[in-house]
Amino acid sequence: MKYCPQCNTQYTEAWLTFCTQDGSLLREDLAPPADPNWDPRIRPTTYDDPSEQSTQWLPRDPSPGSGWMAPAEREPVERPWQPPAPPYQPQARSSPPPPGVAIASFIVGIVGVMMGLACAVPIPGLIAVLLGFLALSQLKKAPNSTGRGLAIAGIVLGAINLAFFVIAIFWFVLSLTFGW
Repeated sequence: MKYCPQCNTQYTEAWLTFCTQDGSLLREDLAPPADPNWDPRIRPTTYDDPSEQSTQWLPRDPSPGSGWMAPAEREPVERPWQPPAPPYQPQARSSPPPPGVAIASFIVGIVGVMMGLACAVPIPGLIAVLLGFLALSQLKKAPNSTGRGLAIAGIVLGAINLAFFVIAIFWFVLSLTFGW
């Protein structure tokens, strides 16, 4: 005879291995007593040794070949060790650098073009081109910042100033050579 350790239902079919009501693994036991309050999990002690008597009431081990155990009878599953999560470190949000160098390049480029029209002075044009390239290199390191257009405009205005200077020098050399 077999019985379910969870619901105490008794089965006489030899081919059944699981309870039809709750799915627990059925256990085989000899003829249970005729007591209506009989609980198959509690058995009378069969050992006289005091150290053995304290554990006589525990359920018997399931059959060794089944590989299945009721959840209440399983040992807790130990998970493999995992390292703890790293401590929280707030990320420092770097704000994009202000476009100060790009603005300076643009302003010096405008001043250079005005001075280039009045007199041939290449210094503001050189400064505007250098500041423009410096601003572009800074913007390449921080791509989300602004000022790219001002840096390019400063480079173009500085180049125009330098072009005025080269044309003025070329004009001066030609006027000396041909006497214009």
